[in-house]
Amino acid sequence: MTNTYGLGLGEFQALMDYQGGVCAICKQSRRYRLDVDHDHKTGLVRGLTCRLCNRRILPGAKDSPEVLRNAADYLEDPPAVRFLGRRYHMDMREGNDE
Repeated sequence: MTNTYGLGLGEFQALMDYQGGVCAICKQSRRYRLDVDHDHKTGLVRGLTCRLCNRRILPGAKDSPEVLRNAADYLEDPPAVRFLGRRYHMDMREGNDE
């Protein structure tokens, strides 16, 4: 095959090397081959991503940079901590000894 999602012969491996062999989003190497991520509206090839990032995170955020930035802000500065202070979830279900 000489063309995979717009990548010519050898370009997948070259891009993989450029990305250091890891997902462009989570920076993890996975045991599966990375996906060629592309914008479904324009067809623009964006990079190589793991299945989790390409098939769950990006679609879950609807490819919105704003949603992903908001998610990062949320994780770094949770509103509940700002408003209530630190609270910790305790699993009170029966049989859970954790």
